[in-house]
Amino acid sequence: MRKLAWRQGYFTRKAQGMLQFDPLSPNALRHPLYLQWTVGFVIGSIGLWMTRLTLGYVVWELTQSPALTGLTAFLILALPAVMGPFLGVWIENLNPKRVIVVVQFLNLWIYFALALIAFVGTSSVLPYLFASAAIGFVVAIWQPARLVMPTLLVPDAALGSAVAINSTLFNTARIIGPASAAWAIAFGGVTLAFFLGFVLYVIFFFAVLFLRVEPPAKSKATGSFADRFAGGLREAAKDPLILLAMAATTFSGFFVRAVVELMPAINGELIANGTAQTLGYLTSAAGIGAIFMGTVLATQRGTAAQMLGYLFVGGIVGGLAVCGMAVSASVWMLLLLSFVAGGAGTLTLIGSQASILQTAPKDFRTRIMALWGALAFGGMGIGSVASGALASLIGLPLTLSIFGLIGALGSGILWAYSKYSKVG
Repeated sequence: MRKLAWRQGYFTRKAQGMLQFDPLSPNALRHPLYLQWTVGFVIGSIGLWMTRLTLGYVVWELTQSPALTGLTAFLILALPAVMGPFLGVWIENLNPKRVIVVVQFLNLWIYFALALIAFVGTSSVLPYLFASAAIGFVVAIWQPARLVMPTLLVPDAALGSAVAINSTLFNTARIIGPASAAWAIAFGGVTLAFFLGFVLYVIFFFAVLFLRVEPPAKSKATGSFADRFAGGLREAAKDPLILLAMAATTFSGFFVRAVVELMPAINGELIANGTAQTLGYLTSAAGIGAIFMGTVLATQRGTAAQMLGYLFVGGIVGGLAVCGMAVSASVWMLLLLSFVAGGAGTLTLIGSQASILQTAPKDFRTRIMALWGALAFGGMGIGSVASGALASLIGLPLTLSIFGLIGALGSGILWAYSKYSKVG
């Protein structure tokens, strides 16, 4: 009994210590504003994953086309790639919190419109493609603000922790969201799935609305829009680490992470009698892998150069997992490889984002992170269209083999180059 009481007291003290707020702590969870943001963010992310899976499922059911399934992802990701760097220049002089409130209000209307479209019913894929493009437009506006939010909520010492925790919770939603969407589709149809995504985003909207955060003190922007845009590019180009991180992130996004956007096609072609439930399991398996890796990285306090190394390892492992999917003969093997691919993707994104955030000058962070977001998610969007189109021509298994092999080899070559040139 005495030993049990000691253990209970030990764990109670540990839990109390973890919940104590400390403005100087390198642990992001000890900062109250970050906690408020994170609770809302993870709830909204569940709604996001529900909506994305449901969109992919509806498009696949209506068309049975890998190309159109990839196009759905491309429309969500393409506009952030095209507009992101320019919007980063504009948004850097605005309060990121206000930007996020406005764009999430717009998102609410899009999600509600999707529920209405599904409720009315249509055999055309066009309304869903238009809705995907609308979501992409909103993401293009809010992405630069979202990427710099951790810098407003925690000190620099806790940035690595904040990025890793956000990624872990986002991928927790990646498990809960698809599983919830699969359940909703099975028992209430796509209308219910879209509507639940809308409700969850309402909660996120109010969590951000009541977030009391002040914009950071910055040097007043001078010069024209074009000058400031060019200045951000020049600042990013000055540092070899930032350049290499952006190049490697774009490459792995195109050849490795883009394949995840084809999960509805993988579920439909590689699994006999694939259903909404098996699609939910595949996406959730990738989310579990991402959570595992994010949890591991949340305890690490690596330098920018060390974080860059994580980026290359993620590209290699993720590429090999994609190759394995091409020859998988069972659902269980696909689930395992989805787990590995999810963890590798998280390793890539956390490594690149954390290394750039630690390296970029404060006055240029918004512009540089907007450029990073454009390349990271734009590469994934273009890759989803390219892989989907190629799969329609030569088949999905061969496409997975080609993309995975190039992704793994290319990431290894970039890692060797970073060692040779002593970047970071």
